[in-house]
Amino acid sequence: MEYELDIDARHLVEWLKADVLSAGAGRFEISATRSFVEEQGVPDSGSSSAEDEASATTAVGVLEVRPKLDSSGNWTIRVQVEDMGGPHLPEEGSVPDEPEEMSLEGFEADFLLPDRGAVFATLEVDTDADRERFVSFANELRSDRHPT
Repeated sequence: MEYELDIDARHLVEWLKADVLSAGAGRFEISATRSFVEEQGVPDSGSSSAEDEASATTAVGVLEVRPKLDSSGNWTIRVQVEDMGGPHLPEEGSVPDEPEEMSLEGFEADFLLPDRGAVFATLEVDTDADRERFVSFANELRSDRHPT
């Protein structure tokens, strides 16, 4: 089952970084990737003819968070940021075919800036019990608590 989440992605990342500091190795599996989507047929802003259509590259960042321990439930938070306004191509200038792995800090620096793209957050769970376990995590997140 997948649900939309109303979550502040910046707060989630800051909370996860603090959790790693307080818990040592951290209680969550965290993965972040960057990929690029090229969209054809984007009109050139200074022209109105179809011949002047250009391509635009959108950088897409995906952050996935899931608990390491089964006792914490089987759930996944997925934060996706679609950024048409930021740096689009890697320094080499070519768009990789596969998503690039990045650190949590890199995801934050590249995708979680003010006015830096559309942010979508979802929760994926297998059962209602897993959803209840996620609610316990969400309460920790909202109140900025970290188990010791």
